[in-house]
Amino acid sequence: MIAYEREREFVMVTQHHHALASGEMADRWKAEYFIGKEKRKEVIWSISQHDRGWIDLDDTPFWNDATRKPYTFIDFPLVPKLSFYRKGVDEVEAESLYGGLLCSMHYVSFLQGTSEEAALAYVRDEKARQLHLKEKLGIREAEQAELDFHFELLQFCDNLSLYMCLQEPGITKEQEVGWYRNGFPQKFTFSGGKKIIPRWLNRKTACLAPFPFEEEFEVSVPFKEVSKDEIQKVGLAQAYQKAQWKTRDIAFVL
Repeated sequence: MIAYEREREFVMVTQHHHALASGEMADRWKAEYFIGKEKRKEVIWSISQHDRGWIDLDDTPFWNDATRKPYTFIDFPLVPKLSFYRKGVDEVEAESLYGGLLCSMHYVSFLQGTSEEAALAYVRDEKARQLHLKEKLGIREAEQAELDFHFELLQFCDNLSLYMCLQEPGITKEQEVGWYRNGFPQKFTFSGGKKIIPRWLNRKTACLAPFPFEEEFEVSVPFKEVSKDEIQKVGLAQAYQKAQWKTRDIAFVL
């Protein structure tokens, strides 16, 4: 679950809805900037499905007693999280070997520098999966640059969708989540290795510099506003189920 706090409620977005939005973003990527065009459809689908392991978890969100907030993808307990990571990659791989490879790489990247044994075991298993898939797909050194681009595209679109979902639209640069304040970490050839920097123009519009998409566009993401009072009365799971779906519509412009 993706969630942030307001005075009287939590704003909550499911991981899969966020991933579907990231796929829409990838689909808008400028054709001349897309490396490996014959894989474009498969890559975009894989990006849209990269968080499908969270679908069952997000159907009934969990309360974190320590923080007195809903658990999110950031603080959800590691061992069950890794199990659902694996489940999601398995499901993507069943439909697309290349997509399984991309999603495996994506989740392993979250565990860089880890020292926890469960995470180390997960990384070992996923590295073995990646090697197997590369061999099965015939990916050698000549194809590595193409794979690296598709991986960076997944991570960029994941970050851009989080930028839209993880904070209040229209906030100032100083109020933004620290991860994105100085630009997204992914760097692309078309930008000369410079970071792409986002900025909110208002509550409905954000700009990107440089702009990597074919044209300006709008993305919609469903979300729920879950009342803190309602959580106290009936608990998070029931309060979440009772909350009405709303839609966040954001335009990305030059």
